[in-house]
This record gives sequence, structure tokens and C-alpha cells, in this order.
Amino acid sequence: MRVLTLLFTLLLTPSLSWANMEQFFAELSKLVPAERQKKLAAGAKQEGELMLYSSSGLEEVRAITKHFAGKYPFVNTRYMRKGGSQLFDVAHLEFNGQKRIVDVYWAGHSTLGPMVKGNKQMLARYLSPDRASIPEEYRDKEGFWTATRISVAIFAYHSQRVPKDKVPKIFTDLLNPFWKGKLAVDTNPGRFTAIVVERMGWDKAKEYHQKLGQQDLKIHRGRTARMQLILAGEVLGSLDINADNILDMQLQGAPLEYAMMDPTLLSLTSVAVPSQSPHPHAATLFYDFIISKEGQALLAKENNVPVREDVELADKTLGQRMKEARAQKKFVVDSPGTYDPAAEEKFDRLYIDTLIRKK
Repeated sequence: MRVLTLLFTLLLTPSLSWANMEQFFAELSKLVPAERQKKLAAGAKQEGELMLYSSSGLEEVRAITKHFAGKYPFVNTRYMRKGGSQLFDVAHLEFNGQKRIVDVYWAGHSTLGPMVKGNKQMLARYLSPDRASIPEEYRDKEGFWTATRISVAIFAYHSQRVPKDKVPKIFTDLLNPFWKGKLAVDTNPGRFTAIVVERMGWDKAKEYHQKLGQQDLKIHRGRTARMQLILAGEVLGSLDINADNILDMQLQGAPLEYAMMDPTLLSLTSVAVPSQSPHPHAATLFYDFIISKEGQALLAKENNVPVREDVELADKTLGQRMKEARAQKKFVVDSPGTYDPAAEEKFDRLYIDTLIRKK
């Protein structure tokens, strides 16, 4: 009897194919909210596990999985963290080898972008009911991904040593002689060149990079290291510092301030479901949870910028500045849908040749 019961359980929770995953979601959509939630909870309790693949920071992953486990204690939540492109490589190898391990992705454009642009068979389309509360620019029209939080890449500077009239409003302000020898940039190109090209076009962006490279830049890897340089007085400002990093330092009393220049990059961390999730009920619960008002409020509490319009930022000043910047159309959004490896290689080469190696 125990053997038959086990066999029946396995048949109820198979590793679903791409088509079957989408059929699973289609059947869910026919249920009223209460019945839908009851079915998901019962199925997740039977599955008993969830495997999350993420490129987010360790503390962030621990926090969100802890809250999810508190809400659904019958699901044993595990996770694996790797850098964006490395995480894609692992997921791609597992998919090609038909190893059904991951249940849900929580990652940025360098993980999900290659899936969306050239490997859509790795993902299932899912239109969670909670997507209605998220702006269209933060969710894929087809349902392959939904943003969960926003990383705001801004200019950080020493609040006590930079005069108000020298605080940059646009990137060309950094060519002012005041900033010569006082700017730090990362060894990693990131998305800086991409947003400059977005605003200026290739030729003017190239000319700008060449001029910026003559500003005696201080080159250091990592946002924390560059913020420490500002606080030590070795530089007065740095490009591409995340807003949450600055807010954390401000809470510790650090004399750091930030400028939301035109343009400002918004990088999305999104959630997506693989086409072969071994625990589809648990995966769906996690997806719904992280974009729900409850999940978004938990992210906001940790100084993350939520994507839902009905959840406010914990830092009211940042929230107001973002509203003003949005009204002024300063934002460029970096999402899985904007992934373009050929363009990124071209942008990275310009950054390295003009700012790092200075050819």
C-alpha cells in the first residue's frame, strides 16, 4: 500500500514540460482566488520543497526565503547564488542535460536576458494575478518575467566637501575641472556606457568617454570600496553606486549624498519560472509572494525599491526624488527584455579602452 501511495504522489507532482507548465497555469487561472490559493498550498505541501536560483546578495536571499518559509512552513526552501552570467551558464547546462533542479529564478538581466532573447524554451509564461499592480515597463508582456525590485544606479558624493553648485545634474557636468582627480569608477563597465549611448548616440558618447578618461579617474573594483574612498577623502564622487548602498551608509552617519542625474539607470531584479520546475505549486507560491503587496513591503523595509505602485519606499526622500525623476523622464530601464550581447560587448570595449586602459 505504501508503494502505491508513493507512486501516486510521484504521478501527481511530475517534472512538467514547458507545455504542461503553461497548462498548469491555465488551469489555475480558472479558479477563484480562494480555491486557487487552497490548491497551490495543498500541492506545495505535498511537494515539500522549493529550489531558488538567484544572483541577488546573500542577505537579501536569506531575508526573502526566511519570510517565505514563515508564510509556508511546510515548504523546505533552498537556494543557490551565483553571479548573473554564471547563473545562466549553470541553468543552461542543467536544462540541456534535462536536470530538473531549479523551481524559480530571482535574478537580473544577465541571467534572464539570455533566456528571454535566445532560449525561451527554458522559461514558462506565467501571468500572476498580482501583476496587475505592477507598471507595464516592469513586466514582460508575454509573461516570461516580472520585476520584483529596482536597483537605482546613482552618483554618490561627499556631502561636506562638494559645493552645491558642483553637484552634477547631467553626465557632462563631470567634465568640469573641479572633478579632475576626484572621481572613482569601477573596473567593471556595468551599464554606464549603455545609458550614455541611449541619451547621446554612439558618436557623442564616444567623444564623451574620451574626455572623461582625461579626468584622472581613480579606478577601483566594487561599490563598497568606492564609497570608502569617498569617505576617506581620496575622491569626492563615484559613478554607479546603488541607492540602497548609500542609504545604508547614511543610516550609519556617513557624510554621503547622491545625485539622480539625467539619465539614471534602473536595473530590474525579476522573478521567472523555469519550464521544467519539479515543484510547480511551490514555485507559483513564491512567485506570487514576492510580487504581492506583502512581499514588496518586506523588500521595501530592507531599503529595496519596490515595483508595485501601492508600496512606498522606506526612505521617503528617495521616494520623492524618484517621483520627480520619473516625471522628468530621467530613467532608463535595464530589464531582461533589453538584453543585447552584441551591443554590450561594444559598450564594454569603449568603457575599457577610454576609462580603464585609456588607449
